[in-house]
Amino acid sequence: MLILLVALLEIVLLILATVFFAFFMVPLFFYGAPFLPSYRRQKRQILEPLFKLARQAPGQKFVDLGSGDGRVVIEFAKQGFESWGVEFNPALAWWSRLAIKRLGLKNAHIIKKSFWKIDLNSFDIVYIYQLTSINVLLADKFKKELKTGAIIISAGFFLPNFELIKKEGIFGVYRN
Repeated sequence: MLILLVALLEIVLLILATVFFAFFMVPLFFYGAPFLPSYRRQKRQILEPLFKLARQAPGQKFVDLGSGDGRVVIEFAKQGFESWGVEFNPALAWWSRLAIKRLGLKNAHIIKKSFWKIDLNSFDIVYIYQLTSINVLLADKFKKELKTGAIIISAGFFLPNFELIKKEGIFGVYRN
């Protein structure tokens, strides 16, 4: 009986290690960055200022570049935004779509693609949680593709070449 229990424990640990590797390490090796989820425990507390900063108007489109498991996309969809996530990691894109389908959100969408290959001209609000080194490169993309008046919300990291118009907690808001 003990041998069976140990074997079962080994199988469970192997499954957990595989999931960890698929979601955290594969992105690091193949996509240049690990998956760092947004804050789960304080989700409402963290995202409330984000919703205020976004100030929804009818027909506004929101996009999360590097949307990971889709939690920010889902929360914006729950607030009534047409919400899009762009995620390059196939496992995370699949997981996001599964969560969206489970919740029955018709206004939440995930695109499995590099955000470098997405045209941003139809979006009103862009959310990024990227390192400053990536933000430097994204700033050029934003200048070329975003429509006038679009806002960019950066979590935790500075967005160069844009004027910071508002700061709320960890979020900086920039206008194109």
